Amino acid sequence: RMTRRFLAIAATLIALAWLPVAGHAAPPESFAPVVEPLMPAVVNISTSQKIAAQQMMPMFDFEGLPDNPQTRQFKQLFKQFGMGGQQAPEREVTSLGSGFVISPEGYVVTNNHVVGNADKITVIFHDNSRLPATIVGRDPKTDLALLKVKSDKKLASVNFGDSDALRIGDWVIAVGNPFGLGGSVSAGIVSARGR
Repeated sequence: RMTRRFLAIAATLIALAWLPVAGHAAPPESFAPVVEPLMPAVVNISTSQKIAAQQMMPMFDFEGLPDNPQTRQFKQLFKQFGMGGQQAPEREVTSLGSGFVISPEGYVVTNNHVVGNADKITVIFHDNSRLPATIVGRDPKTDLALLKVKSDKKLASVNFGDSDALRIGDWVIAVGNPFGLGGSVSAGIVSARGR
């Protein structure tokens, strides 16, 4: 008897939990209608930077060792693995990130850490076309950077929303292309403001 009463209460609570709250919209069936028109404005940012050659400090001091074939072979082995104090060669460092076009004239927003001190920045669009970009401005504190590309055509872009109208509990969608594999999408809710 007690078990039946408990099951009836539990079933009622579960049913009530699924009822939409009066005056509030039900969750969307799909985010596709919102995402599809945004995808052409989402871009991948590819950067490269040359790191200058620098003298490496020797990890081992070979002073005092006798000069014989075994010692010379030992020194050569350490130099081969970069531990003998020789000059490190110049190298190119690359990185990838995500961004989005905010103006049909070619302004692109990305993260400051993505462009860093890059020597070369390339914006890769949804259709896999590529354009070189220059940095217009950047702010390390907010980790934002503004890039500019020159295009013969108007670019697909996103519109800014009104952040003052955003409420805790509202649906939000994150769209990006950080690894150059095509757009990725995730959804969630606003958990807090001003963070």
